[in-house]
Amino acid sequence: MIRLILIFLLFLTTPKANADELPLPRFVSLRSDTVYMRAGPGERFPIEWVYKRKAYPVQIIDSFEHWRKIEDVEKTQGWIHKKMLSNRRTALTDKDERTVMYAKKNTSSKVLFFFDGQSIVQLLQCSAIDAFCQVKYNDKKGYILKEKLFGIYPDEEFDE
Repeated sequence: MIRLILIFLLFLTTPKANADELPLPRFVSLRSDTVYMRAGPGERFPIEWVYKRKAYPVQIIDSFEHWRKIEDVEKTQGWIHKKMLSNRRTALTDKDERTVMYAKKNTSSKVLFFFDGQSIVQLLQCSAIDAFCQVKYNDKKGYILKEKLFGIYPDEEFDE
């Protein structure tokens, strides 16, 4: 019985990795098809924007209790409850220029897909020293130049 109590106490006092302790800024994505962005960190603040795209990437730039201050690709800032955010990494293709998805990490490789406008892709892998990220779009996997994506920092390492 004493052993069980000691194990329980050890479990309670063991530090845990917590998403609230992750560094800022960082990228996340929206968890739902409808997410409300508020003027401040709480439900008493007015809704300033309604996002209608699940998996849309945003950048957390600050936090207060259960609320996260985010910034989107258009530099719009506001507060979203943390339960509406996911750590699943996605990125947006460039809305103004054609973005190309290649078969390999090389602009000379086979072109798999052209994105004309802004689309959400799932990030699979990015290296800090590589110019490309491996992404998934629908059932296609390929590589996009990192500079063409919003949702990953230029020197960031990411591996799903």
